[in-house]
Amino acid sequence: MTTIVAVTPTLSDAVQSAGATLARHAGEGHRVLAVAVFSRDGDPADAAAAAALGLAGVVHLAVDPAGRRGYDGLRAHDGLAAGDDAVKVAATVLALALGRLEPGLVLAPLGLGGHVDDLVVQGALDELGLPRLRWVDLPYALSRTPGAPLGAGEVVVVPAAPAHLAAKLAAAAAYAGAEVQRLAEHAAAEGRRLGVGGPVELLVQRETPPAGG
Repeated sequence: MTTIVAVTPTLSDAVQSAGATLARHAGEGHRVLAVAVFSRDGDPADAAAAAALGLAGVVHLAVDPAGRRGYDGLRAHDGLAAGDDAVKVAATVLALALGRLEPGLVLAPLGLGGHVDDLVVQGALDELGLPRLRWVDLPYALSRTPGAPLGAGEVVVVPAAPAHLAAKLAAAAAYAGAEVQRLAEHAAAEGRRLGVGGPVELLVQRETPPAGG
């Protein structure tokens, strides 16, 4: 049994982007957890989503999210501000959390939307030199041209079996405003585009820079 950890800005991000993959691993008997960098414990939606996916737990690190760090509206997509130490803060608490969990596999955002909190998660994991599979960020990818380049790395296609896709959609439905039907349609459309014969999720395997690099 492998411990698999999704390192995510919030659990909602992991659910929408890689929920079927997480449900698949949990269904295969692996210990699957999420580490939510910018959220705090106690949200009923997180509890419902975790139960739907079969997660063994969610660790909330409670790092200040973009809004509390002075990023308003579109400013949150304009890159990290000078003096924002969130990457170092996140790297410190992530090192402690992942040291306890000892994951054999880490999943994390690719960062397609360019949101500063995604950049913080990426930067913190790079700071720690942690290899990971990177999910194609949803709902951001819903507005991208199908097949648009995903940058460096190898695309990993993960079939989403009906039960695992249903678990993802049930988990997504726990969050107000989630576009559940569009998530289902996107998974099916990507499967057709790639000739897989069913819904899929996409991950990217990319070389990880050395720790501290």
